[in-house]
Amino acid sequence: DMGLGKTVQVLAHLQRLHVLDRETPRRPSLVVAPRSLIYNWLAEAARFTPKLRVLDYTGAQRGDRLHDVTDCDVVVTTYGTVRRDITDLREMEFDHVILDEAQAIKNPSAQSSKACRLLHGRRRIALSGTPVENDASELWSIFEFLNPRMLGSRREFQNLIRADGE
Repeated sequence: DMGLGKTVQVLAHLQRLHVLDRETPRRPSLVVAPRSLIYNWLAEAARFTPKLRVLDYTGAQRGDRLHDVTDCDVVVTTYGTVRRDITDLREMEFDHVILDEAQAIKNPSAQSSKACRLLHGRRRIALSGTPVENDASELWSIFEFLNPRMLGSRREFQNLIRADGE
């Protein structure tokens, strides 16, 4: 649901890990969000977790910042940027890969969905106030990102929900 503080909750979680485990070298966490929410993520991070080093990996000059990714705690980018830069991003190891408005990957055949599934993170989080916009089959793509094969193949899941609805 909107306004529940999902952004702040995730930032608090990342801050807690950052503070509690200073001995272990941490990888950056990657936040993927719609373009319209990038400013919100940057502003909320500055306000609530100012000690986290946050990198805005968007825009035409982002390639110049690619080498800065490993020196950050949180990298904030867009679905479009992930789609365009997947060749570089898939080579990186992230602590968390966080999808905000995860329903953006509801179409498993879309290039953004495929790109997000190629990202490497020790943990994956999908945030959404509306995980299902049209029908239950949209959940498959989000779960395929979170825990591949948990719901079986796309066809198996579609057959399951079709059989359950009969």
